[in-house]
Formats: sequence, structure tokens, C-alpha cells
Amino acid sequence: MPRPVAVVFVHGIATFDKNYHKKMQAKLERALPKPVAEHVTFRSVYWADPVRKRQRRYLDAVQRAGLFRKTGYRSLVVEGLGDAAAYQKTKQFQNSSYFEIQAKLREVLDELDQQGLPDRPLIFVGHSLGCHIVSSFSWDINSVKQMPYEVMQREHAQVGHFVEYLRGGSPFRRLDTFAGLVMMGSNMPLFTFTFGPDRVFPITRARNMQEYPAFPGIGLDEPTRKRAKWLNFYSRHDLLGYPLRPLNKAYADEPLLTDIEVVSEGWLRRILLWFFPAANAYAAHTGYWRSRKVVKGTAELITSIATAHDPQPRRRTRAGK
Repeated sequence: MPRPVAVVFVHGIATFDKNYHKKMQAKLERALPKPVAEHVTFRSVYWADPVRKRQRRYLDAVQRAGLFRKTGYRSLVVEGLGDAAAYQKTKQFQNSSYFEIQAKLREVLDELDQQGLPDRPLIFVGHSLGCHIVSSFSWDINSVKQMPYEVMQREHAQVGHFVEYLRGGSPFRRLDTFAGLVMMGSNMPLFTFTFGPDRVFPITRARNMQEYPAFPGIGLDEPTRKRAKWLNFYSRHDLLGYPLRPLNKAYADEPLLTDIEVVSEGWLRRILLWFFPAANAYAAHTGYWRSRKVVKGTAELITSIATAHDPQPRRRTRAGK
């Protein structure tokens, strides 16, 4: 019998609709075997509100001053690039978009945790900047979980909110049951160029020999751990989505990570928009939510995690025994 699984969507840049995930969720519910679908709980994180207010306040001020008119294109740039620029780690928790965005993830996980399933496997589905948000969020929580007390006290201004969140939390809430990661149009490589490649690690690696990695979660049982996967879907026409394995040797050698090329813009759009690369790139970056290949791969991962404890069907011998 399938076990309960939680699937949490995290959106990317320039997302304005709080129901951004609904169409993909509906496709997944149809693609999943019925016994599995009945045990999957879907939730979404909408983190853009605090960032949007600051972006729009600036554009309104510029327009009031008569410097230039607030147009749709101008808003797209400010609210698109502005999202990525806002998600930068700071040393202080207060007035930080980085920690405000992560707080939105914690709220959703906390709500799911109230359902009384402390060992339920968790699968994240991230798009665009949401991929980097999930990766950094899981890395940060994992680091704080293993932080020595004296370091925790010294860094309290930066990690105190995590300490409060983790105190007395269930394995689910602590991301100890983090079992699957789906990325769509990930622009994570763009956030790594501050450092040399030797200082960039996937969440499947620990920082040192004394620590354990963030993914798969340390609380997963062996059957579920064996099925944990990290799927990264990208289109070659998506200017904001990239494969991860070429980043460095750590990513290239990671057995849990698979880069999967898809035609997220759709074959018809790829042909029709061939001479309009900007339109093709936009269609590719926003098309993962409805891509059959993405939905199929995600549904297969959810099913695999949900049925990790099910008995495996016996193979028949040549004699039919």
C-alpha cells in the first residue's frame, strides 16, 4: 500500500499568480496511479509578496517623479531581475528578503507538519529561482542542525530563527525526510560565479567529513533512501535554465542528479518561434509546468517514493513458476 508523500511547489522569478502550480498539480494527479494519488498532499509556496511591494514602491516613485512611465516591460525587468537580486544572503535576519522568502517555505512545512505525519517523505518541485531557493534553504537548515552550540550562539543573529524553527520539530519539519527534488529551468549556475568551482557543492555533499549532507534526508529509511532522486529538467532554448552537471566535478560525479533535456516550449512553438529567439526563450522557461516529459518524470518519482515499502513483484521463471 502506498505511503503518504508531501509535494511542495516553489515558484521562480516574475511569478504573480498564487495558483501558479494548479495546472501541473492537476496533470500530476491524472498521471499518478490512483492508489498513489490518494496519498499525496500537494502544497505551494508563494514567496513574492514582500519583494513585490518593494519593487512596485520604487516604480511608483519613479513614475510620480516624472522620470519615466511605468510600463509592462519595465515591470517585467524590475520584478524579474529584482527577484533574483533580492535573494542574497545577509548577516542579519531582520529586513532581509533572503530570510523572508525562506520563512514562507517554513510556514508551508509547518502547516504540513500539523497533520501528524512526522516521517512523511517530502518532495520539492522548484522552478527557475525557486530551484536555488530550495537548494539554499535545505543547505542552511542542514548546516544549523549540525552547528556546534558555541557557533550557534556566536551566529545567533543569522541563525536564531532557524534554531527556533527546528527546536522540538519533527523529522519532516527538519527536512530529515527530504526524499525527492525536481528542478525545472534552474538558474542555479548563475549564483555560483561569485566563488570558484571548488567552493560550490551540491546538497548531496557535506562540507566536511564530520557532517552529513542535506539530501537525501538523514531520517529516511533505507528503502526510501535508495529511491531518492534529483531531477533537473532544462531546455536548450531556455536562457534562464541550465544543466547542473557541468558546474564542477562534484556535480558531474553525483549519482543522484540527472540532467534531463526537454522541449519545454513545445515542438510547435520551437518551430514557429525559430526566428524569434526571445519569444522562444520565454516560452521555454515558462513551459515546464505543462511539459509531458516533466510531468511524467515527476509522477514516476512521486510513485517510486510512495511505494518504496511495497513488496516487489516476483519475476516469473522460464517454467512460469
